[in-house]
Amino acid sequence: MNRSIKFKLKNGKFITIRRTRGADYEAIMKFMEKFTHDVGAIQTFQYAGQPKKDKEKSIQLYESKDNLHVSAWDGTNVIGTCSISKIRPNHPYSQGKSASIGMVMLSKYTHNGIGNKMMQILEKWARENGVHRIEAEIRHMNIPSIANCIKNGFLIVGLQRDAAIINGKYVHHYLVEKILD
Repeated sequence: MNRSIKFKLKNGKFITIRRTRGADYEAIMKFMEKFTHDVGAIQTFQYAGQPKKDKEKSIQLYESKDNLHVSAWDGTNVIGTCSISKIRPNHPYSQGKSASIGMVMLSKYTHNGIGNKMMQILEKWARENGVHRIEAEIRHMNIPSIANCIKNGFLIVGLQRDAAIINGKYVHHYLVEKILD
């Protein structure tokens, strides 16, 4: 992804979607702090009080040829991020032909098509970078994310039972994947 995209929300407001850069580190950390206290965080692997991500390692990930990190911005504030990362790109058996995706967004911005647009950006990068298979884990009660994946051609291929404990109850993770060619 080499350019910014102006994306129109259903309410007529425009946001910007673009590749995350090293200079965005502080804005991303500010977003993550806000997101981990948002109602949607419980549907992800993010949690309140988690340690701040290491700046140097984060910047390396943002700029790695084996990853794509994208952020959605409302003015100067990050409202969502997504990423795709090749799995074992240097291993002779996998050769980076599989990639894992993840996405988080503030709840007040969901259901506006942003997640769908971000998914399209991730898939485009995957195709341009020789990825054959995309995968993700999604909590079984995260219906919007499951629906977005299915809408974008993913299939549910597995279930990890009792994969997490949230508010004293076990929850499952769906394993979803999409074969690109």
